[in-house]
Amino acid sequence: MEFESPSARAKYCIYCRDKAQVLRNKAYKEKKQAGEAVAIGSEQVCSLCGKSYTVTAGSQKYCKECQGKQARSKKISSNAQYAKANYKTLKLYVSAEERDAIKAYAESLGMSVNKLMLTALEEFQKNHNSIAE
Repeated sequence: MEFESPSARAKYCIYCRDKAQVLRNKAYKEKKQAGEAVAIGSEQVCSLCGKSYTVTAGSQKYCKECQGKQARSKKISSNAQYAKANYKTLKLYVSAEERDAIKAYAESLGMSVNKLMLTALEEFQKNHNSIAE
């Protein structure tokens, strides 16, 4: 069912949250008993580069060097997928000088060029509503 939460990351309503935690604890206990859980402080081998590292967190899969690389590539991929699914590209042809002036103006206002253009369009529509009708 739908629910409201002060957190944007909430996955469960207050009724299901405790049930989900019980299931997570049960899964962890089974994993630990089967010997599949990785103990903090143990030595593991990085699956990307093959170097040995000491585990500092329960979910750690890579050495420190590869961890950063993996996180960046995941974030870039995730951002690209989100943008591709939710945005379309609009090409605007301007001279290099105009482009630089637009970028500088947007930066001086603390905006991205995209936000500046959308704001300008809203202002134009507000001030020229008779054209749209």
